[in-house]
Amino acid sequence: MAAEEAKPSPSREVRYKGTPASPGVAIGPSFHYTPDEVAVRKKKIEPEDIPNEINRLESALLATRSQLEEIREQLATSLGEKDASIFDAHLLVIEDPALLESIRGKLHSKLLCVDHIFYQVTRAYAQKMRELDDQYLQERAEDVMDVAKRVLRNLEGKDAEFTWDKLENPQVVYAHDLAPSDTALMHRGSILGFVTEAGSRTSHSAIMARSINVPAVVGLEAIHPFPSNGTEVLLDGYEGLLILNPSEQTKFEYGRIESQRHELDVQHEDLRETFAVTTDHRHIIVSANVELPEDLEQIETNGAEGIGLFRSEFLFLNRSSYPTEEEQEAMYRKVAQACHPHNAIIRTLDVGGDKSYPYLGIEREDNPFLGWRGIRYLLSRQDVFRQQLRAIGKASSEGNLNVMFPMVSDISELRQAREIFHEVLEELREQGHDVSDNIDVGAMIETPSAALTADLMAKEVDFFSVGTNDLIQYAIAVDRNNQKVSHLYQPTHPAVIRLLKIITEAAHAEHIWVGICGEMASDLLLTPMLIGLGVDELSLGSIFIPRIKRVVQSLNYEITQQMVEDLINARSAEENVKVLEDLAQSLYPELL
Repeated sequence: MAAEEAKPSPSREVRYKGTPASPGVAIGPSFHYTPDEVAVRKKKIEPEDIPNEINRLESALLATRSQLEEIREQLATSLGEKDASIFDAHLLVIEDPALLESIRGKLHSKLLCVDHIFYQVTRAYAQKMRELDDQYLQERAEDVMDVAKRVLRNLEGKDAEFTWDKLENPQVVYAHDLAPSDTALMHRGSILGFVTEAGSRTSHSAIMARSINVPAVVGLEAIHPFPSNGTEVLLDGYEGLLILNPSEQTKFEYGRIESQRHELDVQHEDLRETFAVTTDHRHIIVSANVELPEDLEQIETNGAEGIGLFRSEFLFLNRSSYPTEEEQEAMYRKVAQACHPHNAIIRTLDVGGDKSYPYLGIEREDNPFLGWRGIRYLLSRQDVFRQQLRAIGKASSEGNLNVMFPMVSDISELRQAREIFHEVLEELREQGHDVSDNIDVGAMIETPSAALTADLMAKEVDFFSVGTNDLIQYAIAVDRNNQKVSHLYQPTHPAVIRLLKIITEAAHAEHIWVGICGEMASDLLLTPMLIGLGVDELSLGSIFIPRIKRVVQSLNYEITQQMVEDLINARSAEENVKVLEDLAQSLYPELL
């Protein structure tokens, strides 16, 4: 969203909109952070110089490893192991044998100094990641360059980079982007919050902001020219706003809003220990989506009834080869233990589309969302599939693990996947492993074909989990990341509601449960619609769980069922939004 005026006045209030990344409000002086750029020299060398250049690189890599381990240790002490683990990916970069071998090869072929070669190779490596249609991987490209700059600084013998304790007083930091090493040693005593032009809620800087409990906004439109350091700003991490020169009225209003939010948070503390039960006694399971290891700690804190979606992809990313069976088993056990005695559902590897990585062997496709992805990839790479299923089977001895298959579009895919899983479990038992006899198997319903044959699919599985992000995209033929058509991405479209009704009715006819694990599950406005459709479970980001519980507890199941009949027959998505907004305003206005 554009600012109210092209160039901010020295004194007039101006607002900029970005993406909320970490909740909270901060008011104070601004600090425009611009990291020092490393100048990379390009110098010819002779063949006899190569051993010395390699020695220089190895020394710089050792120094970089020492620095990263020191940062990691400080983080583990101050914030805990879960946040320190962010730097494990950085350490992997400097140990990547393929990367280092490429550098050695180019030293011999180009006969240029190792500084230039290292920069060229890492920049090309990062650029390949940026070109992937996956926001998470695009952000990891910045991690590669973060490490590369540190190595180059060590190659050139430069002093350590800027540290936040150099700020005379806490300030709101504004930057184009913040690398993990920029944010790693931030703390409440040095900054009030930060805003970046780049990044998303899943970027490491956003994760760190939530860990140290400072408000943050990412993806903000660039401000040119940026006001001088010390300009008063207000940062709203709830709505994703940066307000330059906030008026006294704005500051007063935010003070009042913050007071109300604090009261709500106190009230929601009690909700964490309650269940999501409607006024006419229908219990809705509210579980957590888990994307990264650091999310596990929030499950109990926010009162989740298990894990409705564990995205196993992160185990396969930020590395140059597949994770071992042992690595996977250890993580799946950790997942099961984190939510015991509730259940955890592991989604098998869901790559392709907007999620890929060079070693996975997925070539660029004209229509990747219609291509080699999800269960299609796994069934054609049974070595990868069976190894993951073995790890899940071995970890199932924890007693609360279930599994589901992604992107199923045809019942034959589902049957083949189930058959392979049963074969793997039998092999494990024959080998003497302790394997649970009660592993539920589910299908993710994300395609219109799966939705329209849900009655057939339901006979093959123990549960459905609806991935509404993709289901809506395919049903309406809208790419929600395309700004030209994103306004057409409408969860309340009558076609979407009808598909969801087909799915829930088919599931219940076969006495299996159905959950929602897409973004619709955390949308307070849509909760009454999902309850009325007969959904049994909502799986969402842990931070939203207390509020969703509050919404469910205000609803009457029978009334929401009647409302859904009207929504299905509405003439437009806009009509349905108005109905849901009116209902929300009448039942839980304080949450909106």
